[in-house]
Amino acid sequence: MRLVVGTNFDDTLVEKIREYPVTHMFGSHTKTLTGHGRASFVLPTIDDERFRAHLEVVHGSKIKFLYTMNTATLNGGEYSEKYLTRLRNEIERLVNMGVDGFVVALPLLIKLIKREHPDLEVSISSYARIYNLREVENFVDLGADTVILHEDDNRNFRLLKSLERFKGKVDFEVITNNSCLWGCAYRRTHDIVSSQSSAENGIIAWFEYPILFCATDVRNDLANIVRMRWIRPEDLRVYEDLGIDRFKIAGRNKRTEWIVRAVKAYASRKYVGNLLDIVSYPQGRAVPKVMEKVNGPKDYELLKEVYVDNLKFPENWLSFFKYNECEERSCSECRYCDAVARQVINVNGIELNSLRLNRVEVPIDLIPRFGDNGKDQ
Repeated sequence: MRLVVGTNFDDTLVEKIREYPVTHMFGSHTKTLTGHGRASFVLPTIDDERFRAHLEVVHGSKIKFLYTMNTATLNGGEYSEKYLTRLRNEIERLVNMGVDGFVVALPLLIKLIKREHPDLEVSISSYARIYNLREVENFVDLGADTVILHEDDNRNFRLLKSLERFKGKVDFEVITNNSCLWGCAYRRTHDIVSSQSSAENGIIAWFEYPILFCATDVRNDLANIVRMRWIRPEDLRVYEDLGIDRFKIAGRNKRTEWIVRAVKAYASRKYVGNLLDIVSYPQGRAVPKVMEKVNGPKDYELLKEVYVDNLKFPENWLSFFKYNECEERSCSECRYCDAVARQVINVNGIELNSLRLNRVEVPIDLIPRFGDNGKDQ
């Protein structure tokens, strides 16, 4: 088992997880030239001095550090020679500071990094949205050392099994604890919002509005939580049997105690309690707070009370996905996740069978309040 863990730049985090099989940590400055995969307003503000000091602690624990340059867009900057010069200089600056590699999503960035530093480790971000073997082949040809599969791939066992043919050519990493909707219609918009809000001179926002759409879908159908492609700690063996032993624990926007709890759970392959305690779940953590701040509807408060009992999942429940391909089936016809949800989810002690929910519509008119530091409020 190899764990790849997001950092919040708290040095004590490194000290608390060094006893576990953590081989890499990843992170970045809050706002960067390119932007990256987390909105700046959810990350700690760090300068170069803090960055170097933290990097020293990471390396002192014999852990490698990957810098996240995994923006989904350069906003056209690549058409400017001045911008490309700045970009090349930024890569050199980070290498000189001691980063061991980069996490990127754009082919141009792979080319720029590998041209000057062919031996530097480059991981392909889940923001690259790799869904098939041809895409894997293309990124391998570009020089990828590791491909981080998008969480949508986590239960596509036909695809995962086919990755065996790349053994020795490229490493694969799966994300354990993101809570993106299965088949999310908002994912690419969310990628761009995150990328632009974390870039220098990017958009000014204090909340990523696609999460509100996502939370609304979850609020209207709690079985969407089971449909999400997180991986339970107990199910890591399924992926190890397929030859995948590199697992990403997301959460560089979380507090140290939260990250340590997740690392411990996945390292021990067991968690007793609410699965949502180790899964990102902004739908139930961020959205109710945001609605309170903007005087929005109270309907999302219910998401704070959701409990997913990790011990109640049927044994070998993932086997269903080995023989049924979700990419070719309708959730409304299948209903397998609905059946599992009834077994594992309750809301403030009330089982789903007894829960009666009114349907909520996305409060679209609130979206402008999430920008420009809330000046429109």
